[in-house]
Amino acid sequence: MQDLPSLKDQLSSRDLFDAFKTQLAKDFEQSNFPADFIGALEPDYNGIHEKIVFELQRNGEKPESNLMQLLYRIDIGEAQLKKQFNGDKTGNPLNVIADLIIKRVLQKVVLKHFYRNNEHP
Repeated sequence: MQDLPSLKDQLSSRDLFDAFKTQLAKDFEQSNFPADFIGALEPDYNGIHEKIVFELQRNGEKPESNLMQLLYRIDIGEAQLKKQFNGDKTGNPLNVIADLIIKRVLQKVVLKHFYRNNEHP
C-alpha cells in the first residue's frame, strides 16, 4: 500500500491542489463566506494560511458569515479546536483555525484521491 503524501507534497501536486481549492471554495460558499480569493491561491502553505486568516478576520463579524457553520461544514469539532487552542503560542485563534481548515480540507481531498486511485474493480 502506498503512503499518503505529506502536506508539502499535497500542495505541490497540481491535481490535489486544484481539488483543494475546489473543496475550499465549496465549503466557504456554503457557509456564506466569500470565496473569491481562492482562485488566486498559489500552492504555498504560508500564503494560503495568511489569506484564510485575512478572510476570516474581514468577514467573521458580518452577520451573514458564520464561523461555526464553516467549521462544522469542514468537519472541525469543538474538542479539536480546544486542543489546538491550548497548544497555541501565537495568541491569535484565527491562526489556529486557518491551520485546521487547511489541514482538514487537504485531508478530505487526499483521502478521496487516494481511495479513488486505489479502488479495485
